[in-house]
Amino acid sequence: CVILNPAAGRGWSPERIRGAMSSIPGAELRVSPTSDSLRTLALEAVADGFGRIVAAGGDGTVSVLASALLDSGADVEVGILPIGTGNDLALSLGLPTRADFAADLLREGEAAPIDAIHAIAPGQPDRELHAWNAVIGGFGGLIADRLSPGLKRRWRGLAYIRAAAAELGELRLRRVQLEIDGHRTEQMIRMLVIANGRYAGGGIPFAPGGRVDDGWLDVVVIRAASLARLAVLVPRVLAGRHLADADVEHSRARTVRVEAEPGFWFNVDGESWVSGSATFGLRPHALPFVRP
Repeated sequence: CVILNPAAGRGWSPERIRGAMSSIPGAELRVSPTSDSLRTLALEAVADGFGRIVAAGGDGTVSVLASALLDSGADVEVGILPIGTGNDLALSLGLPTRADFAADLLREGEAAPIDAIHAIAPGQPDRELHAWNAVIGGFGGLIADRLSPGLKRRWRGLAYIRAAAAELGELRLRRVQLEIDGHRTEQMIRMLVIANGRYAGGGIPFAPGGRVDDGWLDVVVIRAASLARLAVLVPRVLAGRHLADADVEHSRARTVRVEAEPGFWFNVDGESWVSGSATFGLRPHALPFVRP
């Protein structure tokens, strides 16, 4: 069962999706009229007995659908047809980006479990969710909050960089208390990345050694006290050669607690979440995904 989010970055039509999936016998397409109905359609697909449920969209679509399936406790597999803006989880999984190759994998590929990030905002019981690729806090979270659907459609993979350029006035250090597997520090930072996958922000390798099934969160803290240092650091981040930089701290953890003032935005799998403090844990091998 393929569930299409028509608001995804590339704006694929149902007819185009049907054409891409025509090589899969018995595949059924269901179109979500709104983002809020993605969860309902996923649960209906479970009730109808589908064993492989495919998210046709970007990271946000995949996140909502996979989280609904995880919450249901159903014995199902998740597939991805990556037609979103950044498709970072698809990149982290090594999925093909061409629709015909992606369809071949969905038809013939095997599924293997990946980990999930469990996110909780303190004092807000309704602010609990799972992330499958990455959480970005600070400047990166603010950028993602500014990514409008129109900007995503126009700039596609470059939308994150375009939004970053428009928000440079907000590029400042923020005081954050971090507790990583019980070790507590206070730092002035610009960006925090808590990654399950390797890529975030539209194909940027923030966690170049990250693996979605290794039982660890990759925690990347970017400080860069001056704008001059940041200018040097940015090309290294884009090339995935930043982890040894003096202005970057990298660690692997199973629990991360963040205490920050409002204005320190968190973005979860491409969607704005909360501003301020949050706690992140790990659910190893949470759900099987179709992948090479």
